[in-house]
Amino acid sequence: MISQITFKSWFIAGVIIGFLGSQPAHAEDIEQLAKEVENPVSDLVRAGFTNSTFFGAGANNHLFNTFNLQISTTRRFGDWALLNRLAIPLPYLPANAIMDKTGSLAGLGDIAYTGFLARDESKRRFKLIGGFGPTFILNTATDDRLGSGKWSVGPTLAFVSLPDPWVVGAIIGNFWSFAGDTQRQKVNLFLVEPFVNYNFPNGWYVTSTPSITANWEAEEKRNRWRVPIGGGVGKVMFRGEKRPINLKLQGFYFLEKQDRSADWTLQLQFQILFPDKPA
Repeated sequence: MISQITFKSWFIAGVIIGFLGSQPAHAEDIEQLAKEVENPVSDLVRAGFTNSTFFGAGANNHLFNTFNLQISTTRRFGDWALLNRLAIPLPYLPANAIMDKTGSLAGLGDIAYTGFLARDESKRRFKLIGGFGPTFILNTATDDRLGSGKWSVGPTLAFVSLPDPWVVGAIIGNFWSFAGDTQRQKVNLFLVEPFVNYNFPNGWYVTSTPSITANWEAEEKRNRWRVPIGGGVGKVMFRGEKRPINLKLQGFYFLEKQDRSADWTLQLQFQILFPDKPA
């Protein structure tokens, strides 16, 4: 049975999709925003959420959900910019996913912060842009089952190429735990997030942004990698005089995954965009 939290999340998604009707003529603005919205080191300020619903997990093929609040801000220092990326996960686990069967569980997960230091090099050959900085994973979970129980940190690198109408690149990082519950497994997690974005007129685009991970602390190699494959469609739009928004829907099937983890996932992203140039 689908949880009330998951149902409400996708109900909100349906309401948002209903706003995809006619829009005023902002063709140039929309096309420019569509190019920036998938660029992790652009100075575009944005706030919103990504809701991920996972299907086919565990022996009973249960469903779980993560509602991830996301905020991106920028502070400029001459030709350089500090790009702040904050992710606040709100996971939900159904009763049949919990060993003691005490009921469903929802709460706060481990908050992640990345601070990219980036310099605009878009005028160089291939229009290449890059960013580098630390990622901190905070031990903020409200229950042991919703987080790692560890404080972790590691370097993160992003590079982007912008051959019109494409946006292509990747985010790469590795994170190690340095404090936390000594009874919990150490964190040594590799992450690579390749992204491919093809832009059409009027703000439409097709995209694929899989999140590939490797847990180097896994006891067995078959439980080390998680490799999704898939993609989806998105649109940047204006609604009257209000802020522009970005809406994206993707689906992924896991070619490689840990034992009892989900078979596939459906993701909805909603963002309010603030294209005004930061100070």
